[in-house]
Amino acid sequence: MSKNAKGWIWGAAIGAVVGSVTALLFAPKPGRELRKDIADGARQVGEKTQQVAEKVGEQSAELASRVKETAGGLVSEFQAWRAAKEKETLEEKEVRVLSIEENEAPEETALIGVAEEKEQADSEVSRDQNAAVGETEQNS
Repeated sequence: MSKNAKGWIWGAAIGAVVGSVTALLFAPKPGRELRKDIADGARQVGEKTQQVAEKVGEQSAELASRVKETAGGLVSEFQAWRAAKEKETLEEKEVRVLSIEENEAPEETALIGVAEEKEQADSEVSRDQNAAVGETEQNS
């Protein structure tokens, strides 16, 4: 319940009490009747205040349940959206990884082939150098 609604209820209750008492005090009646009328007026004000408070309580409970339902629906929609977004992100990452793996596989094979060729060339050069060294030693 908002502050304005509470203030209005209290203002209405106090105004009703003050108005009832004022009307009874200015009415030309004997003391006994006046006291009875004041008691009846106070009782009526109490009953009216209780009825208004019950109505306000019912309306606040109804409003609170509507807010809970709406908030619950929004929360579940947001969670579903978030889960879908995370799933999309994971799928995009998987696609990137797969495409990288597909693209790198030939390159890795090519690099391995280049490395093997280099090793062969290096071993041939060292064989040739060793052979040349051996020939120069034999000639000397």
